[in-house]
Amino acid sequence: MVSISFIIPVYNVEPYVNRCLESVLSQDMTGVNMECIIVDDCGQDHSMELVRQLVDSYNGSIRFMIVEHEKNRGLSAARNTGLSHATGDYIMFIDSDDYLMPDSIGYFLDNIKQYPEVDVYIGNVKDCKSGETFLLDLVDPILYDSDDQILYRYLNHQIYPCAWNKLIRRRFLQDKIAPFIEGVFFEDMTWSYHLLSCASSVLLLPKVTYVYTYNQSSIMNTVFNPEKAEKTLLSYIVNVNDLLDFPAVSDRNQRKVGTGYLLYLGNFLMRGVDLFIRYSFPDQLAKDFLKVRKRLLSYSLRKGYLLVSCFFLLLFFPFTYLQKLYYFRRYYYILEKVTRIMGRWL
Repeated sequence: MVSISFIIPVYNVEPYVNRCLESVLSQDMTGVNMECIIVDDCGQDHSMELVRQLVDSYNGSIRFMIVEHEKNRGLSAARNTGLSHATGDYIMFIDSDDYLMPDSIGYFLDNIKQYPEVDVYIGNVKDCKSGETFLLDLVDPILYDSDDQILYRYLNHQIYPCAWNKLIRRRFLQDKIAPFIEGVFFEDMTWSYHLLSCASSVLLLPKVTYVYTYNQSSIMNTVFNPEKAEKTLLSYIVNVNDLLDFPAVSDRNQRKVGTGYLLYLGNFLMRGVDLFIRYSFPDQLAKDFLKVRKRLLSYSLRKGYLLVSCFFLLLFFPFTYLQKLYYFRRYYYILEKVTRIMGRWL
């Protein structure tokens, strides 16, 4: 019998947490053992009181475990804590302000039976933040079973970077994938890159199994301030440096994957540039941001990606100030789309 560990970090999600847990309880448990690891990350609301009430009143077959942090440590640390306690054959991360669709687990299990050797199963997502769009454009399941295929699809934004709604073989995850980077934003981007760089096979599924909701009180949707701006810029630096420490390598189509890798990092750093020209930062943080931009440009030049390197000039003064121009900002999404197409053809 297959066993699944759900890892659900909880922090200030009082309006949402019951819906999340009830979506787990409502799953068809035929042919599966489930454990639900809830990580209390020390919020200030009544989220954990609601969790304990639900767990205490539950009388089913799901095994619940509540793990408490001594202080708030953030989403990455909560996920790492949950993973360290997991015992299932497969892992699934769920954010506590989101929820599973009915019969999601049964759908995953059907695909495990059909494709038993897959490392990562990825369901479709309804994204309520973007007006109820879907994150995967599929009609039928698609199996990728070569490293260059998987990484190429990820770098060209055809596989979403979020950690949730991926059913992952636990032994593969614990043996090959580093923990989430703690203390930064955008940790899913780096973690998913490592996950999909190491996976020998990935199955994309067309059915919606997860609903991503818009939580106005989440850390990324709260009011921006100088302290948050500094942590955000630091997050760009830490994540890109981590990804540059593990450059994309492919046995086949290496040039194609390498271009996608560089443009992926370049587009990510462009958001940091936009932040950098709108706020003032401590000298050391500004120096570190310049250093990571130089590192990316230097790497692209050493590897002979001259056209891509020209695009990276937008990361440096005086070209950075193009972002202050109305028309550049308005149509930057077109430029980003063009660079993605470049990644597919170069």
